[in-house]
This record gives sequence, C-alpha cells and structure tokens, in this order.
Amino acid sequence: MRTSSWTAGALLRLLLAGCLLATVSACNPGERQSPVPRSTRNREGLVDGHAGPVRLLHVQILAPPMDEQKAGDDLGLYLTLVNDSDQAQRLEGVSTAHAARVVYRATPSAQRQAVAVPIPAGATLSMQQGQNRPHLELVDIVRPLGATPIDVTFRLTTGTTTLRVPVLPLSRGAEPPTPSPS
Repeated sequence: MRTSSWTAGALLRLLLAGCLLATVSACNPGERQSPVPRSTRNREGLVDGHAGPVRLLHVQILAPPMDEQKAGDDLGLYLTLVNDSDQAQRLEGVSTAHAARVVYRATPSAQRQAVAVPIPAGATLSMQQGQNRPHLELVDIVRPLGATPIDVTFRLTTGTTTLRVPVLPLSRGAEPPTPSPS
C-alpha cells in the first residue's frame, strides 16, 4: 500500500509542477516567439501583417536576378503603412538577420537615415516603389537572397511583428494598395 500512495503523491507533484510551468510560460508572452512569423499573403503574393492598429500592406523586397546579386548589395524594402487608430503612431525600427541594417530614405537620392517614420492618426503612408517616394533599404546584405522570402522584424509604437517577406524581381514592383477600412 505504501508504494501506491507514494506513486499517487509523486504523480500529483509532477502534475502540479507541469501546471505551474504552463502558467509561468503563459504569463511571459514577450519571451516566446512564434517559429513562423505572423503574416498573410494577399492575392498578389505580397505579404500583409499588423501590429495593433497599424497595418503593414504589400510588404516586399525588390532585387535583381540571383546571378546579379552579391554580398554587400543594398535592396529596396517596400510597404504601405495604415494607421487605423485616432492617435499618431511611429515605425521605430526594422531589422533582419540578412542585412547589416535597415535604413529609411525620404527619396531615392536622399541621405540614409535611421528608421523613425511618423504615421499620422487615420493616415495611409505609401513607401512603395516609385519616383521620389520614401522607402526602406536593406543595407549590406549578408549573401545573395535569390527569390527566397526572409524574416523582417518591424518595431512600431503599437508593438513588434515579424513578417516573412517575399524577394521579388525588380520588374515586379507592386502598385500602392488602396487600403479598405478594417
């Protein structure tokens, strides 16, 4: 009888320890990261995502063909930001393991700046490919990307999100989307 009592007690302690571990893990969501970035592909094959009330639409990287890419190249990162809130928001930073850094350019010929992009309340900000448009740039890519999607992390005042962004041929640049109300 003593053996079965010990086994039941040990089982109960093990069960309680498992519940405690699950509770502690659930209370620390910032420590966990999803193995697959949260994003959806739209009908054009581009990626859309969000961080709180800010939507990231038609996110894409445009690159030359694989045989023309080399480590150290800079590539354009294009997207449209939609602020669905009644408060101004900000894109505070962008990063990826595939480039030394990501910068902001107000126009293609403007100086590179740290990413600090204001998004007015209720506004849509297009950073898509086009003449004299603001955009982001992957600077000093680590290796040729080819056409393989890469993970890119966007830090906004409303939170952080990582998207798996497609790498598309330069000739494929998307037109800016017309966002529908969410």
